Amino acid sequence: MKRRWSAAIEVALLAPGLLCGCALPGPIPEYAEVAENLQRASVFPPHLIGPDDPMAVALDPAPAPPELAGPRPVDDLIRFALAENRAVQAAYFNVKALEHRIPQVTALDDPVVSNTIYPSGSNGLQTASGYIPWNLLIAQQFPWFGTLALRGLAAENDVRVAVAELVTAQLDVVEAVKRAYADLHANEQSARILEQNRDLVEDFIEIARIQYESGQTSQQDVLSAEVALADLDREFVGIRQGIESARADLAELMHVTPEAPLQTTLELPIGDVPEQIDRLYRLAVASRPELKGRLAAVARDAAAVELARKRSAPNVTLGFNYGMVSEENALSAMANGNDNLGLFVGFNLPIYRSKIDGAIREAQARAVADARLYDAERDGIYRELKDLLSRARAQRETLDLFQQSILPRARDALDIAVADYQAGRVDFLTLISAWREVLQIDLQVARFEAELSKSLASLERAVGIQLRDHPPASASPGTPDDTPADPAPPLPAADDPGPFATGLLDPDPSTIDD
Repeated sequence: MKRRWSAAIEVALLAPGLLCGCALPGPIPEYAEVAENLQRASVFPPHLIGPDDPMAVALDPAPAPPELAGPRPVDDLIRFALAENRAVQAAYFNVKALEHRIPQVTALDDPVVSNTIYPSGSNGLQTASGYIPWNLLIAQQFPWFGTLALRGLAAENDVRVAVAELVTAQLDVVEAVKRAYADLHANEQSARILEQNRDLVEDFIEIARIQYESGQTSQQDVLSAEVALADLDREFVGIRQGIESARADLAELMHVTPEAPLQTTLELPIGDVPEQIDRLYRLAVASRPELKGRLAAVARDAAAVELARKRSAPNVTLGFNYGMVSEENALSAMANGNDNLGLFVGFNLPIYRSKIDGAIREAQARAVADARLYDAERDGIYRELKDLLSRARAQRETLDLFQQSILPRARDALDIAVADYQAGRVDFLTLISAWREVLQIDLQVARFEAELSKSLASLERAVGIQLRDHPPASASPGTPDDTPADPAPPLPAADDPGPFATGLLDPDPSTIDD
């Protein structure tokens, strides 16, 4: 990836001069070394990459697949992102890499084979049996009992830590897709609201023109209505920018081109706000991959402590020695040519206790550090849950207040203002003020819906499970405060359409691009 960007930067630096057909001035001195490093690091030839050059294809973003065309529910985008997101794929292959480390650390060291050759009898090894032209040695070192098993246990816990990081990356992608989807929906909804109000303002212009032509009002009303129409067009500019930004966010998560015309459905799925914070605490402790990863790290450190203690025991080396004996060139008259066979045993002497004790204390301190990090992670999750739940509750109450009280009354006031203006009982400024109030409330409702959806997505991320699949149970009368924590929630069924279904969080390597 870095090499691709280096090439792209190189093209950007070279293109202006080539397009203009004139020589560019020399590089600024402080950037000369940077340009030289970019040239050296580039995997592409130094010439300009043209549009027909096959190497230029590597710089283009992935096109949007046809299955993403048209309005798509958020679950479809989540599935696609989990399969194509490069951060998730990197975490997945990190797990596979650590899995392949287990057979390496649980295997014995390679045996040692040596052969000593004596070229002549005058300077070779002589025994009573005769001259030894060469001597073969085969040796194998064996660590102390249990050492290999402890190495495997530590490596397995490294895999568990990597799996927790994979699930963390997947949950981050799920949250990010939901939040970007909510932003895109809010901007699309705002665009629809502005389009509807544009038709309404055009009706206002027509009413004001009729009132003006009949002499019931001045031309100022017509001009004010036209200004309101232009103001709507101005708001359209910001809405279009918001749509493009949200699409770019989704495209990044799904590894497709930012030009993909991603669209949302008409209705934004918004779940219910949980009522019981204590239940969420227990679910988070049982479900959060970060906590599971910390526990795996503590278990790995415990194995490391035992491995450090194993260093006080010696490693044993067993060997076999074979020496070929020849009667030729033998100095002894008793030479009979019988070959030499021998076995030997060797071991190291762990006598430097300060080094061994230091390794044990280091491993113990690291285990304590990871245990404290687990506590810190859990405390941070509790704070995050409390903050997100309070925010979601406030947003839910505000949204209900706008939808059930403020917006209906504002629309009633607008209807009355339209009728009164046509009857000449109010001026045009009163009509425009009533209309603007309804417009702003409609836009606020769309934004509040998106913010509530984003808060619930973050709340699900903080808990670690999908709340609509695992809703907090209602409290039973007389339930004691010291109720034991619930067991870890079961995994959803394989045919569950939700983004947390089994299989969606474990990508198939055959579907991952090289």
